[in-house]
Amino acid sequence: MPQKKNADIAQDKLKAMMEMAALVNSSHERSVIMDHAVKSVCRLTSAEAGSLLLLDEFTGHLDFEVVTGGKEELLPFFRVPKGQGIAGWVAQNDLPIIVPDVQSDERFFKFTDKELGFTTRDMIAVPLRINGTVIGVLQAINKQTGSFSHDDLKLAMAFANQIAPVINRTEQEQPRSSTPDA
Repeated sequence: MPQKKNADIAQDKLKAMMEMAALVNSSHERSVIMDHAVKSVCRLTSAEAGSLLLLDEFTGHLDFEVVTGGKEELLPFFRVPKGQGIAGWVAQNDLPIIVPDVQSDERFFKFTDKELGFTTRDMIAVPLRINGTVIGVLQAINKQTGSFSHDDLKLAMAFANQIAPVINRTEQEQPRSSTPDA
């Protein structure tokens, strides 16, 4: 029976990747594609929450563009200062990462959890890249059962690789407005 379950999981992942590819090649808005990618990664990795942050090229801060798993209405108003937090580390170092115990990781930016009343336990975070340049970070947060695996990380990287060109293409067509820090 476990082989059947593994085959079903593999089939679900393949189907999700094919749906993402079709969506990327369609005329959908960038926000629809980003939202679908974050929700798919969360579903396929059994994550409680997820987010997609984009690098503000003027300030170097990471701005939350997509948030799932609760607090969606508040998190887009938060930004991660340049080089801070796990997402900032991923963007700065251009490396994907699995963090099994976020609360004890010195890179963790505790401000967001504190302000939102949320507890981040574990996470995976992967860079979004265009031509070797990081433009953002995709995260899956709080694995519902077990721990995030390298397969989860590879899946998130595959989604990040699919959506980065779309984000970049639409970014060039309509640049995001930068909000100055208060």
